[in-house]
Amino acid sequence: MTSQQQFCQLLADQLASGFSLRQSLRFSQMAGSGLPASVAQIEAQLLTGQDFVTCLAPYLQANVYFQLQITAAHGDLAVALQRGATLLQLMATQRKRLGQLLMYPLGLLVGMLGLLITLKVGILPQLQQEIAPQTGTASAWQHYVVFGLGSGVILAGYLGWRWWHQQTRLRLASWYLRWPVVGRIFRAYYAYYLTTNLSQLVASGLSVKQMLVVLHQLPERALLYQLAEILEQRLRAGQSPVIWLRQQAFVPQQLVVLLQKGRTHEQLTRELEAYGQLRYRELQRLTEQGLAMVQPVLLTVVALLIVGAYLSLLLPMYGNLQGVYQ
Repeated sequence: MTSQQQFCQLLADQLASGFSLRQSLRFSQMAGSGLPASVAQIEAQLLTGQDFVTCLAPYLQANVYFQLQITAAHGDLAVALQRGATLLQLMATQRKRLGQLLMYPLGLLVGMLGLLITLKVGILPQLQQEIAPQTGTASAWQHYVVFGLGSGVILAGYLGWRWWHQQTRLRLASWYLRWPVVGRIFRAYYAYYLTTNLSQLVASGLSVKQMLVVLHQLPERALLYQLAEILEQRLRAGQSPVIWLRQQAFVPQQLVVLLQKGRTHEQLTRELEAYGQLRYRELQRLTEQGLAMVQPVLLTVVALLIVGAYLSLLLPMYGNLQGVYQ
């Protein structure tokens, strides 16, 4: 993700400085930053007449690629690349910090699991045989319980994965917002994502129908494609899309208010860009708060797992000892 951010940022800087697209790609390859191994292939595809943004599809995050695809044909490519680089930088920074926060709790968990497995497999069976040799029935019962729980977890995971793939992006977006803690982060992300793309479309001078045509060029799995599909259906039926937009939890109400003001394209573009910056700062703040909670929560979970594992190992042994002394 860091390499994607460097690539988009470098291209945006070069294009903003007046370089052509081909010159920018060559400079990126020479600088050795971003995606140097792929730049030559992208340049070769451009020589065959392929679209630049289409060539980037295998190398970029899906949401960033969709954003570039929207703005490339009717907007400033340098601005779109800059916005993509900004979002990628936030994602890369937060992912790096998340990895740092997870390192200690996961290391502690792995160490304790190794110790518990050693006790369970190597030491406790011998002690239990010496204290109470007749434990075959209990051990078999425990194996059945573990097998049943494991099978239940696998089945639940498969059903959850299947349900997730059957849902539309619109339903998933509304569902994500109901998650505790991270729901606020998803809400801020969707607000920033929708506002940024809409501001670019408005800045391009497109009408509503032209915007829908552009959004329909995205893959069907894209959130913006499915959003455009619903809006077009309501417009064809003579219904106002504003009522439906107000009912969608992932669409910020402030965005709907801005669209209803009846401003000129220039005024609306400035207001959307300003609102997008506010949503970006809100997204940064919420992700920082969420990351600050990761390590304490994980340490608490690890502590509970350790206590539960020790109880599951030592309580049977304690019961056997009581039986011996009685």
